[in-house]
Amino acid sequence: MPTAVHHCLLTVLTNSQRLYPRILVRVLDEGASEVLSTVARNEADFGINYIGVQEANLELVPIFKERFVVACRRDHALASRRSVTWAELTRHDCIAVSKASGNRLLLDLALADVPDLPTAICEARHVRTVVDMVAAGLGVAAVPQLAIPPHLMRSESCAVPLIKPVLNRTSGLIKRRGRVLSPAAERLYQMILSSTANGQETAGDRRC
Repeated sequence: MPTAVHHCLLTVLTNSQRLYPRILVRVLDEGASEVLSTVARNEADFGINYIGVQEANLELVPIFKERFVVACRRDHALASRRSVTWAELTRHDCIAVSKASGNRLLLDLALADVPDLPTAICEARHVRTVVDMVAAGLGVAAVPQLAIPPHLMRSESCAVPLIKPVLNRTSGLIKRRGRVLSPAAERLYQMILSSTANGQETAGDRRC
């Protein structure tokens, strides 16, 4: 998934090319559902994803966890807050991912029993598009923390922790159960595991 490219894959690929300069690595940067189906159909050696553990023919090894936050502009009223409840979002214009997104499925399941949820004024399929809409001033959005690119965190945007309830998203390496990877794929798989050795802890807090 695109979030993982920025969080853990770029450094690994740099090291991989230095150690194995003549090995081609093909990265399919797709949404969660596409990553899941690509690995399930044997069209990729493995994937980095936050859904798939419920699939009987796939195995998932957790590598990092991140919490859901409110993404907002630095000049927004919520930017100075230490935390924001889901109910408080109902007072603001909210942007959301559509039902085609794996993040939407995750949120709908986790918040099924939570009253007073915000109603979106605008939807987009990909969380990165939602983050760009926030940066443009269209509203605020509940997104995984690492979905906000570092350059936006340094300039236009803030990430304020969401509470009541606190929600986390765990991402991991997925592959077909029992599949033996090629030597080249296995080396890359192990390099990603090593680079995220503390990944089962929540990813570092990045705010304004």
